Amino acid sequence: MKNTHLVVTSGLQSGKTLSNFSALLSFISAEELLASLPQEHLLLDRFSASYERSVNKDRIRKLESHYLKSVLNNSPLDVPKISLVVYRNPNVKIQHNKLVTLQYDKNDSAVVDGFLVLSALSNLLERADPFTGKKSGKSSLTAKQKQVLASIDVQLSIYYRPNEIINEETLSKLFFDINAIETKIYSQNIITQAQESPLNSGADKLALALNLNSLGGVSELNKITKSDSYITTKSTLILILLATLGGKGTRIERQLPTHLPNKTQITEQIINDALKTVIPLMKGWVSCLEIQFNQDSNGFHRSMQIWQALGIVAYDLAHKKDLSEEELFATGQVLGRLDYDKSAPHWGECSAFKKDANGRFWINATGGGRTFRDKVAMYFLSLL
Repeated sequence: MKNTHLVVTSGLQSGKTLSNFSALLSFISAEELLASLPQEHLLLDRFSASYERSVNKDRIRKLESHYLKSVLNNSPLDVPKISLVVYRNPNVKIQHNKLVTLQYDKNDSAVVDGFLVLSALSNLLERADPFTGKKSGKSSLTAKQKQVLASIDVQLSIYYRPNEIINEETLSKLFFDINAIETKIYSQNIITQAQESPLNSGADKLALALNLNSLGGVSELNKITKSDSYITTKSTLILILLATLGGKGTRIERQLPTHLPNKTQITEQIINDALKTVIPLMKGWVSCLEIQFNQDSNGFHRSMQIWQALGIVAYDLAHKKDLSEEELFATGQVLGRLDYDKSAPHWGECSAFKKDANGRFWINATGGGRTFRDKVAMYFLSLL
C-alpha cells in the first residue's frame, strides 16, 4: 500500500550548522509544499492564541498583496522561504557530493519558520489556513492565476539529524530563536521566552516563592485548559509583576517593556522591590486555594485575568498603605477565602460579571480581558 504521507525531497546538504543539525536546501512548488505539511502542527500551541491578532493579520495581508502583484504583473518576487524540522526517522541517501535525497513521513516534521507565508499562500489559493483551519473567502486571483501561483518555487530548508530523534525542547528552542525576529509571527509567548528581561527572571522568582510547582506548575505557553495540570502561565506572572510596578496602564506591546509608563526603567532592583509586596499577598491568596487547585479545574481561581487583578491590588496596596509582610499575607487570605465557583452569588456585586444565557454561571460582562481584570481588581479592593 502506498504511503501517502511519504515526502521525498532532493537538494544540497550542509553539515556546517550549529547544534549538530544537518540542513537540506531545496526548491518545491507552493502546491507540493502545502500538500507535504504535517496534519498536526507540533508547535502550534506556542503561538495559536496570538496568531489571529491584528499584527499577524496585517503581515499576512502584506504578503498576500506582494504575491498578488507579482502574479498579476509578472514582476520579480522574493522567493517565499519556509523552514521545517524532520524530528524523527529521516532517511538520507547521498547522490553525489553534497547532493542528497531525504525521505520522511510528513507527520514526523514540524514547521519552524514561514507560518505567515503559508497562511498567505493558502488564502490566495483558497485553501484552509494550515494553522487556524479557516478559509479567508474568495481569492482575487482567477483560476489560471492560481495555477501560476501554485506552481511557483518556494525555498524549503529542512533541518534534521541523521539517525537521531530531535526532542521537543530542542525544537522549541529553534522555533523561539527564529520567531523572536520582528518580521516573523507575533506572539506574546515568543516574546516572553526569547527576550532577556528582568521581568522574565522576576516571574521565575515569583513562581519559586509561591511554590507553584507543587500545585501543578507554570506553563510556558500563554494559555491553559481544563485538562492541564498547570495552574498559571509564565506570561501571567510577568503581567502580575508589570501591574504591581505600574498599575493598570502597564502592558506588553510587541516587546516586553523596558520602562514603566512614568519612564522609570525596569531593572532587577525595582522588580525585587515589587516582589516584596506581591509575594506575601499572593502567598496568602494561594494558601487558601490549594485544595481548589487540586480538585477544581473550572473555577475563577484558574482565570488568568483574576490572577492579574492581584497585581493591580498589589500596586494599590504598595502605593496607599504601608503594610507589613504579615499584613499583606492576611490581605491575600481575605481574597483567597472568597468562593471562586463560577456560580457563587458574590460575583454579582462585581461589574465585571453577568449571568450566562441560562442564568446559572457568571461570565465576562466587559468584552475584554484587560477591562475584566481591572473591574475584578476594583471589586477586590472594595472588599479590603
